[in-house]
Amino acid sequence: MESLLTDARILIVDDQTANIEILENLLLIKGYNNIRSTSDSREVMRIVKDFNPDLLLLDLMMPHLSGFDIMAQLKAEKESDRFMPVLVLTADATPEAKKKALTEGASDFLTKPFDLVEVDLRIKNLLLNVYLMDQLRNQNHLLEEKVIARTAELSQINQELVIAKDRLEENLKAIQLQNNMLKEIGWVQSHVVRAPLARLMGAIAVFQMVNSSEEERKEMIDIILTSAKELDLVIREISEKSHLAKILGEKNAGQPANQPA
Repeated sequence: MESLLTDARILIVDDQTANIEILENLLLIKGYNNIRSTSDSREVMRIVKDFNPDLLLLDLMMPHLSGFDIMAQLKAEKESDRFMPVLVLTADATPEAKKKALTEGASDFLTKPFDLVEVDLRIKNLLLNVYLMDQLRNQNHLLEEKVIARTAELSQINQELVIAKDRLEENLKAIQLQNNMLKEIGWVQSHVVRAPLARLMGAIAVFQMVNSSEEERKEMIDIILTSAKELDLVIREISEKSHLAKILGEKNAGQPANQPA
């Protein structure tokens, strides 16, 4: 953790070079190795964009642009959700100055002349907050990626379920059609076949009678032929419907249907 904090990028802004030197020396002694500074407040925004500091040590009362002006610019030009705390440095220790600085965007407040122990502790605390916020942001990004991946996975599963549902409905329709055909075949076998078969059997019985006349025999032959044709048509219809029912059954079972010979 200590090495992570000392690798942090720190920008010092103060119009007094003596203050900058004090802060730089303190930071170097404490192991911080990524420090930049400027005494010209007009250069701050350019340096911030180029250096992307993790912490800004900012004097309030400066010529050209005050610390309040710089905090307003930072707020207006903020392009990311990354947390960059501002540690305000000022000789104005009044409650009004402190309240205004904190209202304008300062994260903490230090008065001049510096208490170096206090400066060190406040810098560590702010950098620790930066580290924790970075970890939280990274964790949120990971969670967002997981949510996106899981959402895509659930969407794929839902599509597969829809396809499976459609196939099931098709199979149910095929089964219903097959059942209807089988019922129709059963009805044909038990009702339609009975009439021509009865006529056929009656005609054969009459034809076999010894005392039947030639005219009666001829009439019975016509009935036999007609009934035989009716039976042939009914049997063909039953055969076609049975084959179709078989095809539907094999399709429903996922098997290739055999073609009629």
